[in-house]
Amino acid sequence: MKWVLTALMALILQLFLPWWSIAIAGFIAGALFIQKPGKAFLNGFLGIFALWSAVSLYIYIVNEGLLAERLADLFSLPHGLLVVLLTALIGGICGGLSAVTGNYFKMVFLK
Repeated sequence: MKWVLTALMALILQLFLPWWSIAIAGFIAGALFIQKPGKAFLNGFLGIFALWSAVSLYIYIVNEGLLAERLADLFSLPHGLLVVLLTALIGGICGGLSAVTGNYFKMVFLK
């Protein structure tokens, strides 16, 4: 359930800040809990991956895939849903790495 906290923090931060605010949410979530680095990465990855996949899938459905199909053509991808998947994957990696960074930051001050 720690990934849900990451997703909620990122959602709130993205209302006011640019896309990279997901790194702030991942960092804070990684620093809040004592966990192994692999688990911190997984929680950060899942939180942002779930958030960005839901948001980009919503945008895909609302505009009937027009934007995603154009981006898929631009990047030579076979289908617009791959753009949705790549968007979520890139966000998830950013969230996971920032959560690990927050986790290591907390470990420095605990020892």
